[in-house]
Amino acid sequence: MVRLAVVGVGWAGSRQVEAIAELGRKVEVDCLVDPDADFLREKSAQLGVTKTYTDFADVLADATIDAVSLCSPHPFHCQQALQAAQAGKHVLVEKPMAMDVDEATAMIAAAQDNGVKLYVAESASYEPVAHFLRGLLQGGDYIGELVSASLMKGFRAPQYSYPGRRAWLAEPDKGGKGTWTLHGIHTVGQLRYILGEVETVYMAEHKGSAYQRTDVEGTMSGMMTLESGVQVSVVQTPEVKLYGDLGGYLLHGDNGSIRAGDAGCVIFNDEHDGLRLEYPSAELSAYAQEIEAFADYIQAGVEGPTSGFMERRSVAVVQAGYESTASGQAVHLKQRFGAL
Repeated sequence: MVRLAVVGVGWAGSRQVEAIAELGRKVEVDCLVDPDADFLREKSAQLGVTKTYTDFADVLADATIDAVSLCSPHPFHCQQALQAAQAGKHVLVEKPMAMDVDEATAMIAAAQDNGVKLYVAESASYEPVAHFLRGLLQGGDYIGELVSASLMKGFRAPQYSYPGRRAWLAEPDKGGKGTWTLHGIHTVGQLRYILGEVETVYMAEHKGSAYQRTDVEGTMSGMMTLESGVQVSVVQTPEVKLYGDLGGYLLHGDNGSIRAGDAGCVIFNDEHDGLRLEYPSAELSAYAQEIEAFADYIQAGVEGPTSGFMERRSVAVVQAGYESTASGQAVHLKQRFGAL
């Protein structure tokens, strides 16, 4: 069993503890870590984990701990990952793994230099829609070879805020970011898993008159060109409620098309005029799957879909989106960041 310290027991940390209990194999929660002693005491009782630390340094010094899961605020991810790697601990880090590509690269280097594994808790790549569409495109089923795609994700939140302890997520002065980082990282990670690697990113930002935030972005929209040459239209918005199946993927192939949401899809081709399919159910939730993939990476060297190497590419796409928005120009990832 991988003995894991969960660092930060807010929503993400609590969800990971629940996912480990769901998994029931390979990983056990050794302790909970949070600087808020009163909150930590409450979560310890709620989650049934009695061993706790309020100081991250105590985790690094604890020889019984094999790995850490960083569910701390995003600006802490890089430094904590470096410290954990130097202490010989494997690292699971919540998305986004880092604030930029340079941080992600430093984290990868630290893991390599210290002989530990770095993995990213990016649940979107483990969701049923991701597994289904990836398999469909790889097999050429229903739509043949992909020639064009679009993807829209979002929700309506004119004030763009989070409650309670999660408020910092949308407050730039506390390390929070806008929707392109917080939600776009999910979109990009899943897009890459399903459609393939991105070569160029061209994005722009727009705010409707009702959107009340001036310090974070509104709707991000643009075009990504994949390494395959396929162009993908992408929209990430905090301004639009996507009723029904208005969001999600629209994939066009040389033999048909598919509209795919989170729960199911509709297929159009010469044989099917609106065939509705539900995705096969999985044994485990996406959260439990990512935990097991982390354990398999440590124990068997099997690199799953969201390793540090892979998710640095998602960070690069998000960073390129901001840079493209600022410059008005497309960003070629390899020219901007080198080999990723």
